[in-house]
Amino acid sequence: MNSNETVQYSVEGFDNDLYIKKQISEIKSRLDKFPTGHLYLEIGGKFLYDPHASRVLPGFDARVKVDILKRLSLHFDILFCLNSVDIENNRQLKNTSQGYLEVSMEILKDIEKTIGVRPKVVINKISDPKEPKLVKAKKILISSGYDVYNRYFIDGYPQNKEKILSDDGYGKDDVIPLKNHLVIVTGAASNSGKMSTCLGMIYHDNQRGLDSGYAKYETFPIWNLPLEHPVNLAYEAATADVGDHNVIDIYHLEAYKEKAVNYNRDVNAFRILNGLAKDFVKDSNYMNQYKSPTDMGINMAGYAITNDYVVCLASYEEIIRRKGWYQEMVNRREGKQTWVKKCEELEDECLNYFQEKGLPIPEV
Repeated sequence: MNSNETVQYSVEGFDNDLYIKKQISEIKSRLDKFPTGHLYLEIGGKFLYDPHASRVLPGFDARVKVDILKRLSLHFDILFCLNSVDIENNRQLKNTSQGYLEVSMEILKDIEKTIGVRPKVVINKISDPKEPKLVKAKKILISSGYDVYNRYFIDGYPQNKEKILSDDGYGKDDVIPLKNHLVIVTGAASNSGKMSTCLGMIYHDNQRGLDSGYAKYETFPIWNLPLEHPVNLAYEAATADVGDHNVIDIYHLEAYKEKAVNYNRDVNAFRILNGLAKDFVKDSNYMNQYKSPTDMGINMAGYAITNDYVVCLASYEEIIRRKGWYQEMVNRREGKQTWVKKCEELEDECLNYFQEKGLPIPEV
């Protein structure tokens, strides 16, 4: 799969400048909610370059996240998360022979070169600090000039609150020195411990009298588009290989009587946040105002769509493109036929959406 592929469209359906203004405004507003601590802003997905977004939202700049961070005109720290288990198992992050650490080092260097901030490296889920592959990886990172911090596996996480909120839980982890109000938290891949890192640091900050908070910079799914909207269906196609699926945010519906779209992992993340953070932050902490996963996120992309039909067409084409990529992987015996089948189902759902909305049916 060529993840760097972008498509040139003759008609745009997304106002990139408007999106930048709205996203910057929302980030600054969230920063203001935590005046006496840090805001840990998790950025998942494609941090430096998001070709999927540029394909489904014609007019979206694939490098817009970097542009937004630069236009904030704020200094910030960057925490880059790695998973100790992925280091030990040499998890493959690319369709190449490159190992987990090698790819992670490339990302680290790209972040520093592009943004001008050297990330601090956080290694999560450490069970054995003396594990040879882990020790070797840390030596390579340190010799390359990166500060490396340890966070340890907690048995019973996230249910065992008593242990988590103790010296044997978050209290055992390294305290990471930070200079700035805003802290960007990203990682090598999914399951790298980004949210756990944020909560652990908020715990340490609270111990030192700082009233810090957490938020997540989101792009997909777009919460204020319908669940069955082609943009959101295209996100499911893009993540068919990791099993993500979109859902109605039941917390948001209950709290506000308003439908919002989220996805399974963020709903689980909110449950963790709701179940842990409220036990160790002040009652006045703004995180206590989060009533849903949607509240937790910062996602203004839906407000910058200017031509819904163009966006729907682009998203339909993306589903077909993903189906083809997955089939190529199956043919190479590197993928699963269930991924292809999922895209076929999403393609049918997309055509149903066109029909139900009375939109011209795209040519198959």
